[in-house]
Amino acid sequence: MQLGHFYRAHGAWHLRYRVNGKQVSVKLADYSDEYRTLTSVRPLAEPYLQTANSGQQANGHLNLQQYAETVYFPHAKKSLKPSTYKGYFNLYTKHIEPRIGGLRLLSCATHNLQRVLWTIDQEKELSHQSFLNINSLLSAIFTHARRSGTLRGPNPTDGVEIPAGKRTGKTHKYTLEEVEKITECVDGVARCAVVVAAWTGLSLAELRGLKWEDIDFKNESLNVVRTVWHNEIIDTKTEHRAAAVPLLPNVIAELKRHHEENPRTTWVFEGPRDFPLDLATLGSKRIKEALRGTAIQWYGFHAFRRGLGTRLYNNGTPLDLVGRILRHGSESEVTLRNYIDVEEKTKAAALRKLPRKTQNGANPVTE
Repeated sequence: MQLGHFYRAHGAWHLRYRVNGKQVSVKLADYSDEYRTLTSVRPLAEPYLQTANSGQQANGHLNLQQYAETVYFPHAKKSLKPSTYKGYFNLYTKHIEPRIGGLRLLSCATHNLQRVLWTIDQEKELSHQSFLNINSLLSAIFTHARRSGTLRGPNPTDGVEIPAGKRTGKTHKYTLEEVEKITECVDGVARCAVVVAAWTGLSLAELRGLKWEDIDFKNESLNVVRTVWHNEIIDTKTEHRAAAVPLLPNVIAELKRHHEENPRTTWVFEGPRDFPLDLATLGSKRIKEALRGTAIQWYGFHAFRRGLGTRLYNNGTPLDLVGRILRHGSESEVTLRNYIDVEEKTKAAALRKLPRKTQNGANPVTE
């Protein structure tokens, strides 16, 4: 017979107990005049403990919070990239979990989830993209429940209206002038990392995952076969992201120089204990300090990837080819939305290409 463990944290009462042998914690109520004592909170725990003590552990008896924490996230941790899992879990704990108390998995409807998003919109200043991510996570939870046979019927996130959220500025994309200036201001491993990032479009995790064996100097290319996120080494799973990346002469020269200076290393950007260097910290400290006094700001390594996409597109490279160079596969919408700023000169050039006359010499008809 489980009695549960009650505790207060973050201004709320919580219950800790076991479901299917796994320890779970659920929020019962916010700490208030109504729920000030343990005695006042105990009745709120009865539905959870009664289900657990009766042996009814089927997924259908779980509420939304229980299903998310004991079923969905353990599955997601095994199937998603660590960075994706962490992002989802942070969204859940920060925005979703505090607002779904009492929602049952099987009876949860569209209007319940709409209320959750509206509540977040009233209490938080989030971007439209953040609300899209929150709704995507909720959809993933219910999709998993449907695929497992726990939930029958439509996904309740269908039809939810996504709040507009606050306006956000564009993500920075390094211009060619900024790339050249940053390259001039740094040396050693920082310079090599900047050059490779700026002219290959590799992400930060892909840069950290590079080994010398991945560099094919003869064929002037490199292969992305793994990523390193924090302390985790992960094999590249998708065909598009594992595609060979061509190397420009300046990148080859920089890599050869760096290899000559670090001949006994396994990783291209190797740090202490024969493990990849923390390039994010290298950027926020060493590179940022090197740029002090210049007009250039440090926006992180991903701004090189976005900048490469923008420069390629504005130099006439077709959008689908830009996506393939950045290894987005067929996701041209992702490429255009997140990696490209269309310059005014590109717009003007497109307009100049429009015909000014019809074939018979008459002015074109406009509607």
